[in-house]
Amino acid sequence: MAHYGQLLDIFEPDKDAMYKAFDLYFNHPIMVKIKDVNNHSMYMTKLHCMLNKECRYIIAFLPRDSINIGAKENLFNLRWVSLQTRTLPDKHDLPCHAYQPKREGYLNVIIERTSQTKEASTYKCDSFPLIITLLHVKKDENEYQDRGNIISALETYSTIITLQ
Repeated sequence: MAHYGQLLDIFEPDKDAMYKAFDLYFNHPIMVKIKDVNNHSMYMTKLHCMLNKECRYIIAFLPRDSINIGAKENLFNLRWVSLQTRTLPDKHDLPCHAYQPKREGYLNVIIERTSQTKEASTYKCDSFPLIITLLHVKKDENEYQDRGNIISALETYSTIITLQ
């Protein structure tokens, strides 16, 4: 798979389990490469739209690869360094993906807030090597609680997850 850039080139059991958990939670989304930004490649899939003004997206950033813009790849195969669930104005012509949010599963693990500002709350996760940032839509430091879980964070669609 070397011709696919940063896909399944290295086997790391702990990270593979984490990537599989996110892929399973989102029902195996097919991601489309949108662009290269600095040293990263950006992949997206669109979820349902709200009132035709905004759509929900799953966005993955991985070290820059040599895959063509518009190429499709399963989320599990992307060794992302940042995964985001975001609500954005609809500017991307992508096929819609569907999944059913679940309360159980590998991502139902505790996260604890480590810092907060008016713009965002940052959380650590002892189960996975992740930092979770929840963007404050209302610009209120107390918009989110001190503890939660990865699933509830993902479902805010104001979430940035980065590998530690």
